[in-house]
Amino acid sequence: MSTSNHNQPDIQPRTADSPRRAILVALGLLFAAAIPPLAIVEGFKLVQAQFGYGGDLAFTYIGGGLLATIAIGLIGVAYHRIRPVTVHVPRWLPTVRESGWIVAGIVISLVAAILIEIGMQLVNAIPPTNFITAAAAERPVLVYGFALLGVLFIVGPIEEYFFRGIVQGRLREQMGPVPAIAIVSVGFTLGHVPSYWIGGSDLLSLGVFFALLSIAVGSVILGAIYERTQNLVVVIAIHSLINAIGVSLALVPPLGA
Repeated sequence: MSTSNHNQPDIQPRTADSPRRAILVALGLLFAAAIPPLAIVEGFKLVQAQFGYGGDLAFTYIGGGLLATIAIGLIGVAYHRIRPVTVHVPRWLPTVRESGWIVAGIVISLVAAILIEIGMQLVNAIPPTNFITAAAAERPVLVYGFALLGVLFIVGPIEEYFFRGIVQGRLREQMGPVPAIAIVSVGFTLGHVPSYWIGGSDLLSLGVFFALLSIAVGSVILGAIYERTQNLVVVIAIHSLINAIGVSLALVPPLGA
């Protein structure tokens, strides 16, 4: 993984690539992070049915979801080897200043999510069902327990490496940070659409719209903080902890039942 320091500019040399080419490459990467993982999950469903676990969405989430997430990371690593991109990891332990950004990122993200939730209630939008909530319907402790570990140590690191490190880094080289954050946030948001499709939600409903809006806003916040701190570890921590808070809140009722 290429690294850089706070006071050091991107070490990746500029090439003859045009902004148009950078956008096309980014779109290809974003497509690869959405459709192939969905195919992996659907393929896992077929395989598990052969072993007598057909229709067990909890098993699909744990097995297929894990493989799909790992696939995203491998796509990022493969592209990184073919065409190196500067991924800023100046240190693995955040400084005091960076820890402040982690706290600020979590607070800002939670406030934004609460405001969007209030907006949902004002228009009487029904909360949508995504992959994890559908999988947890029958075995919530198993699914949410696994998800808690997953979001902390697998999902957050892999998604931030791919979306902020690889794709945003690739776009930044030719377009600057603001367009890069915007494009990545759209792709990051659309990449979550399959989760609501698997969960059985109406993709044209207001509930899905507000859920995707929350994801988009969160992505913009993460992208901006990454550019500000120049440390991928900071946004990995924010992403992982925010998801962990959400999963923990969902895990409390079944544990208390």
